[in-house]
Amino acid sequence: MAPSNQAAFLVAAKAPLEVKEAPYTPPGPSELVVKNHAVAVNVVDPYKQLLGDALLGYIKWPCVQGEDLAGEVVEVGSAVTRFKVGDRVIAYAAGTLPFGNRPAEGGFQNYTVVREHITIPIPASVTYERGSVLPLCLTTAAYGLFHKDFLGLDLPTAPAASPKGEAVIITSGASSVGASAVQLAAAAGYEVHTTASPKNLDLLKRLGATGVYDYHEDGAADSMLAALKGKKVAGALTINPGGVALSAKVLNGTDSVKNIADAGPPPPEGYPEGITSKFIDLGDLPDPEAVVGKIFRDFLPQALASGQFVPEPEPWVVGSGLEKIQEAYDLRLKGVSAQKIVVTL
Repeated sequence: MAPSNQAAFLVAAKAPLEVKEAPYTPPGPSELVVKNHAVAVNVVDPYKQLLGDALLGYIKWPCVQGEDLAGEVVEVGSAVTRFKVGDRVIAYAAGTLPFGNRPAEGGFQNYTVVREHITIPIPASVTYERGSVLPLCLTTAAYGLFHKDFLGLDLPTAPAASPKGEAVIITSGASSVGASAVQLAAAAGYEVHTTASPKNLDLLKRLGATGVYDYHEDGAADSMLAALKGKKVAGALTINPGGVALSAKVLNGTDSVKNIADAGPPPPEGYPEGITSKFIDLGDLPDPEAVVGKIFRDFLPQALASGQFVPEPEPWVVGSGLEKIQEAYDLRLKGVSAQKIVVTL
């Protein structure tokens, strides 16, 4: 007999989430079913609720949102080789992605169908709450840094690669995407220069950043330029407003690849002349042999188990139960710094 399931459904724009019964869906051949213990909220979730079809208009209604989950495997598909029932995992849930686009794959429910290639085992040292902060931001960072259509850097290794003698710029290093990007780039052997508030300097140094610059200061770009003088810069990954302009100034003043991978939002004034800038999409995420699938399979299990890679930022657990997700949406819209909003289930 299948377990009983509940989900938090978004039924229309501006409508509050509705927690109600949902089907339990068994896995396909390359899928797993995870019993969720913690889920994280990304800014796209409450904005979809506010904007409706003006954002991600392909999503079918009603939908189950939620991209980040952590939990225990309860069922595996016939072609799954990397996981078994009882494994502790985190996963990027594809329910609102174009290649998923079905409630069964949404994270905000008790049981979610996930794809094997975007699922990662987590060791006992990583709590479900801590692990749930990773999947979407980690995927965005990995895609921007390593995909050939973006910066195309060498892939990270565990243990970390030897220093390459090249640097990379990552703005907003204490953000959800930034904290993963700093660690990934350092593991690939690049010298990382990032921006953050002074309170997050020690955190980013621990994550592997060489230089951390206060983005509140008017001279942040000049300080970074001085530190990078004479160094080859392999490009920039930008996050949050202002990152593109700062990175463009530094890239134009150094021996650099004039390339920005932009995690957004895109600057309203457009991208600077002389710089190749592109908003990060996740076009080949469905392919297990593409960049993200390789990093999820070949790097992260060992890096998490050894402590080389740590889930950041800090989870802010706002409560327990699907009914708390609407409250989490409201909090996320107010903004967070060096934290990610999490609900336990």
